[in-house]
Amino acid sequence: MLKLHGYDRSPFSWKTRIVLEEKKVPYEMVAPPENKNEDSKFGRLNPFRLTPVLQLEDGKTVYESTVIDEYLEEVYPKPPMLPKDPYERARVRMLEDSTDLYLYRTLSDLRSAEFNYEAPYLIRKKKADVDHKLSEESRTKMHEHLSRLEKELEGRTWFGGDIFSVADAALAAPLTGTLTLIGFLPSDKYRDLSAWCRRIKERPSYIAAAPKQPVTLKDAS
Repeated sequence: MLKLHGYDRSPFSWKTRIVLEEKKVPYEMVAPPENKNEDSKFGRLNPFRLTPVLQLEDGKTVYESTVIDEYLEEVYPKPPMLPKDPYERARVRMLEDSTDLYLYRTLSDLRSAEFNYEAPYLIRKKKADVDHKLSEESRTKMHEHLSRLEKELEGRTWFGGDIFSVADAALAAPLTGTLTLIGFLPSDKYRDLSAWCRRIKERPSYIAAAPKQPVTLKDAS
């Protein structure tokens, strides 16, 4: 059986779990050791010591969530999670890649400006402790991301069009997780994104892959 080394609340592990669930591939979830950065055994799984890591039955490993998802798409092609049309395949890949590279960077800035994180709590900072400049900049950028994604969904059920794609799996965690938690979604400004969030939460793969103990919002004491 495949083993997925990763954290329950990690958005990148969550993303890969959705792909595994969509394709109905049996796997075992394995929590990394607490000292994974010093653990030589974990270092042999991924020399960069990051998660998730997909360990194959023969012991070989695949790491980086986007590469893992591409591997799963090639080895388990049904149901397909990339469109047939070459441009549409590229469009879906761009959505997945830009989520990991840019949307999460903005989300990280927003979280550091306004919140402290003490698992599983996202704790709202007191007004005096908020980095207001970074907050304003990152909120502006986040609305730019959401406006772009809203346009991508126009006339589509999923980011992959008629098919539930690897881009949908990648966007599940930020859109239904933190951005819903802190009030960006649902919103009348982003009607298609809000409807997408409602739809994805009903998918069996999403339900099965969602963190057992999700992040919870908490005010500073």
